[in-house]
Amino acid sequence: MTFYSRSIIAFGQFCNKVFDNVLSGAPMGMSLELIREQFGASAVVLTVENRDKSCDGISYVAAGERSGPKGIEEPSFIVIAGSTRSREVSELLENCHRTSAVDCGVEGNTSYKLAIIRPLAHAPFDQEEKSVCEILVSHVARGLEMASRMGATEIERTLYSDVVDRLSVGIVILDRAGKVVRTSSRADDILSEGSSLLVKGGRLYARCSNEDRALQSAIKAALQDGGNLGASDVRGLSLTKQSGSKNLGLIVRPISAGVHRSLSAQSAAVVFLRDSEAVPAIEGDLVRQLFDLTPAEAAVARRLTVGLSLDEAASSLDISRNTARAHLRSIFSKSGITRQTELVRLVLNSVVLLGERPRQAV
Repeated sequence: MTFYSRSIIAFGQFCNKVFDNVLSGAPMGMSLELIREQFGASAVVLTVENRDKSCDGISYVAAGERSGPKGIEEPSFIVIAGSTRSREVSELLENCHRTSAVDCGVEGNTSYKLAIIRPLAHAPFDQEEKSVCEILVSHVARGLEMASRMGATEIERTLYSDVVDRLSVGIVILDRAGKVVRTSSRADDILSEGSSLLVKGGRLYARCSNEDRALQSAIKAALQDGGNLGASDVRGLSLTKQSGSKNLGLIVRPISAGVHRSLSAQSAAVVFLRDSEAVPAIEGDLVRQLFDLTPAEAAVARRLTVGLSLDEAASSLDISRNTARAHLRSIFSKSGITRQTELVRLVLNSVVLLGERPRQAV
């Protein structure tokens, strides 16, 4: 190898580069090609498989260079999966010098095998190179596992954020100095309207001076809590819109110590926002599927749920009031309820709100 005899620093930089490539989610071929070049190898194979053999493993192969579509030499990288994997990898490893190492990961559920290959015409691998192979496979294994956990965390965060947006709840996260460090998309919508709240100098303010004093007092109390959440540390406020219409509701609370670590060391308080005028988005097809209704019944149920009277629902659907009443009686019979208010509660407490992106209900 070209770096190990010169400097341990160069070796560390090389290992870090391999690890960073894997952790960043870059194509595996980039990391394997780095290893192949440093070893002067003809090919490098990384095989990943469950130790319990519950599913087929997968092999990543960096195998030197090939001529590209314009005659330019470029790295050859292939992925082998399924029933042909073992045979193809075995053929690649025949009649050559090779060194390999295995790492079972942090939890021991997955086997990571790194094999480095040279033609027989080249010098065999010495002990130093075998030791480096063992170090590299551990770096690759840790990088893959950390990338997997980070990816799962990001998916989970995105799903939670999407659910909150669909429920028309805005979230504003404040740091220990009371400055805004993160906002959800629904909070951005509310703040962009600027009717009750605004962000100025990185801080959250209410437009009405009396209401702003109450808001700042609630934020101060939440920040002083230090993450030890208690009932008295949660404050509720109602802000008046400039239009004089219904109020914007807020909940201000500390972020508990356990959540601190999953967000950021600087995250200290959260403000939940919900516009009382927000109209829930009810998807008719989902109402029909969830409550076993006909399309006509689902259309009536959807309109009643968003606040229309029976007469208004009938008018919007261009049907008679008697027809709308007949649909409502059928809905009651299928749902086991007897009042229109129960229907509203039943639908809004179901998962129907999570099935469609928020939009203006009709």
